[in-house]
Amino acid sequence: MGTTLSGVNLIATIVKMRAPGMDLMKMPVFTWTSLCTNALIVASFPILTVTLALLSLDRTIGTNFFTNELGGNPMLYVNLIWIWGHPEVYILILPVFGVFSEIVSTFSGKRLFGYTSMVYATVVITILSYLVWLHHFFTMGSGASVNSFFGITTMIISIPTGAKIFNWLFTMYKGRIRFEVPMLWTIGFMLTFVIGGMTGVMLAVPPADFVLHNSLFLIAHFHNVIIGGVVFGVFAAINFWFPKAFGYKLDDFWGKVSFWCWLVGFWVAFTPLYVMGFMGVTRRMNHFDDPSLQKWFIIAAIGALIIAAGIGAFLIQLFVSFMNREKLRDVTGDPWGGRTLEWATSSPPPDYNFAFTPVVHDSDSWADMKDNKYTRPLTGFVAIHMPKNTEMGFIIAAISFVLGFALIWHMWLVAAVSFVVMLAAIVKHTFNYKRDYYIPAEEVTRTEEAHTRLLERHV
Repeated sequence: MGTTLSGVNLIATIVKMRAPGMDLMKMPVFTWTSLCTNALIVASFPILTVTLALLSLDRTIGTNFFTNELGGNPMLYVNLIWIWGHPEVYILILPVFGVFSEIVSTFSGKRLFGYTSMVYATVVITILSYLVWLHHFFTMGSGASVNSFFGITTMIISIPTGAKIFNWLFTMYKGRIRFEVPMLWTIGFMLTFVIGGMTGVMLAVPPADFVLHNSLFLIAHFHNVIIGGVVFGVFAAINFWFPKAFGYKLDDFWGKVSFWCWLVGFWVAFTPLYVMGFMGVTRRMNHFDDPSLQKWFIIAAIGALIIAAGIGAFLIQLFVSFMNREKLRDVTGDPWGGRTLEWATSSPPPDYNFAFTPVVHDSDSWADMKDNKYTRPLTGFVAIHMPKNTEMGFIIAAISFVLGFALIWHMWLVAAVSFVVMLAAIVKHTFNYKRDYYIPAEEVTRTEEAHTRLLERHV
């Protein structure tokens, strides 16, 4: 279902891009990363679906797709999982690349450097992400030629990723950088993710991977790119867009406490794993006989406690911000001096987002509108057609969870009932024809006039 919806979204986006007069190179980088992420989802998740179907047949009716009997092969399972799994890594990281592009440009007060190269880098990463999966098991015995191919493609994919890092750095160069919390997370990401990328290139060399593959070095590398990339990016995005979504900014002090705890805690926790990986310490062990390793694990545990303090500081940040929400209120809709269209609306935005479709002349559309002395429309508002909310997506997902749980544990009655109920919910939803409504022109006028008065009061 999720893959189908993503496919519909991707097709709709492509149709919109092909509309007359639409310039693809005026879309924000974040839009490009979202588009490529959708493409990855559409192409990779059917592989996971087929793999799980074959595995279910092996488990339930005794087929031999992934066994050593009757022509099956366990390595087929590993290949299929990672043909899906490695694009999945980029499904995680590509959206936050878009987040960092928005944040660096906003807090440097400059247009993003190398927009075209950023777009091409995103597309190249999307394509190459399907050509690197086998580096997860160089040691399976595929042979030198296969390992060499996947080692080379893995090294090549680091080039467009490195281009993004340089573009962000050049955007910051000679910019008026404001070290707000989202920008701190972005700088922490660049410092951390580059190290993770370098260790990834090391693991892309098959002879090195033969030594390091099953060690704690691999664990440190993985967390280096996922925590330093995805998790840092999520925290940056939350702090950046929170005022747009909820109407007030997050507390600055506790945000910085959370950032520094995460950054310091991460390196205290995972540097010992790099060291022990070089020492030959393997992963997936519940105890170690060598007492000399104990000090490294103690250091890593201290790092984990510092990270826990960062998580606690984030929760405190949410609580303190809520308690002080009137003091932190965003009345302008543009608390950061944003450069893209979402900052042109109120915070939080009205249900319809924009009373009129904005005319876009630049990828930094809101910055361009501000530079050209944009004025808000005051008259001529009309009723706006809107889709209705529906609870069916959540209901179908919940039933699917029950179905999946029942299938895993061979609870056949529960599985059968949940499957029938899920089908019934889907069929029922197809007959729901009351899917839209109109916001009256009078309500649109009141909303827009209220926001205009608020802006005039705080100019």
